[in-house]
Amino acid sequence: MYSTPTTTLILNDSPQHIDFHIKTGDYFAFLATMMGFLEEALNNCESELVSERERAMARELRHDLRYVQANYQITPRQLVDVQSIRGGGNLLANH
Repeated sequence: MYSTPTTTLILNDSPQHIDFHIKTGDYFAFLATMMGFLEEALNNCESELVSERERAMARELRHDLRYVQANYQITPRQLVDVQSIRGGGNLLANH
């Protein structure tokens, strides 16, 4: 028996989309919402490849993002310090 999901989640991570959420002040809340979708998917996953550790990591990250949303704001860097980031991969490795 095969099962196919009926919903598709698309995360648009274009710079314009990210800038929109930063300017409206809800970027961390947006990320927390996306992490909530991932957390729900992990909780519904019956595969043995997903452990309670991964579920807990998603839950903790969602809570961390909500904390950051409630207590911090993003401010832009000076234009001379702005970096170009390629899509995909480990963004921290580019530094």
